Amino acid sequence: MAELRKRRYDVAFEGENVEVLPVERTVMPKGTENEEHSKGQTRGEREMHQIDQNSNRKALYLFIILLGVCVSTLLYFWFLQQNGFTPVWTWDPSSEPSVITVYTNFTPLQPSAFLSFIDSESRQTLHGVLSWKMAAVSWSWVRSRSFGALLPAGGISAEPGYVWKLLPDTTSNNFMFSNKYVPPPPSGPVEELLFHLLSLFHPQPFLQSRYGPRGAAAVVQAKNSDCLDIWFRVHAEFQLNTPPRWPLWFTPAAFIGRLIINATDLDVKFFSLHVPTDKPLNVDLEWLTGPNEDEDMEVTITFIREMSAKTAGPVSSSAFTWTQQIQEEESLMLLEKELYQFMQVEYHNFTEAYRAASYQGQPVHSLVLWGVLGDQSC
Repeated sequence: MAELRKRRYDVAFEGENVEVLPVERTVMPKGTENEEHSKGQTRGEREMHQIDQNSNRKALYLFIILLGVCVSTLLYFWFLQQNGFTPVWTWDPSSEPSVITVYTNFTPLQPSAFLSFIDSESRQTLHGVLSWKMAAVSWSWVRSRSFGALLPAGGISAEPGYVWKLLPDTTSNNFMFSNKYVPPPPSGPVEELLFHLLSLFHPQPFLQSRYGPRGAAAVVQAKNSDCLDIWFRVHAEFQLNTPPRWPLWFTPAAFIGRLIINATDLDVKFFSLHVPTDKPLNVDLEWLTGPNEDEDMEVTITFIREMSAKTAGPVSSSAFTWTQQIQEEESLMLLEKELYQFMQVEYHNFTEAYRAASYQGQPVHSLVLWGVLGDQSC
């Protein structure tokens, strides 16, 4: 259909000699405007339809995912029920009579112990100990039956003074390098329990220390008709750094533990674990400032005021009547002799040694040490 054109002349000011320009106005053919409007409306409807299809598709995908999660969860619970397990998130500790709560106490090392080492080389490596302000976990539930791993092989028949190895040295006295970060996974009930307890302080405990004596030992200190009073000693250490920082080793003198447990039903009456504080030095710190362990190792020995974990409740360690027992000092000495072969020899301080040497007519052999010889931190 041909276009229709109409000329119109407009005069700006009537009666003046003004040039008049023709203005052309194009008139759209009849029906064209309706066609364009129809096309725009059709395009909008098509886009809305596409959006609706995408929304429906996403809703279908989400439904399939949720259905899969529900089915997997139901199958998981069915599997646990068939095998007699209980999911962690459905475990109610109040419903189980044999659960104890272990609380941690931790006092960080004083920064003054590192002032002479905080230089350009050691500053980054010491980050792990300078930032360690509290225990990793303030408290934790532990099933009482887990402590059954610390019982002697003879159970209630074990006599006071009986000593046994909880953790043997699995390294065959081989040299262990310091350039490592990740502890090996625990194997067996004893390692699993001790690893869990030490992880309350820091998440990277090593149950086999780099230097001997390695492992753990236990002794029966007292007994009655139902319960055993067990003392144990653990030599372990912690790696405080992660890559890319160089390794930083935190080695306590030892962990001394005490467990009072019913040997029949494995009901824990009392538990404690701590780093001894009766010596002026009880922690060894070693860190690398480079890749060469022989040349880039820094060492210092310092003191930590508190690093302990114990149960809290109405029952204390002194609220028991024992039919057989040995003294606490004897129990600790038996543990030292089990772990340190040189402790089989009787040692004296200088005054006692001089008196004994004079009486026996023997020479005196003196040792001057920075730390304590029968101590893992030395």
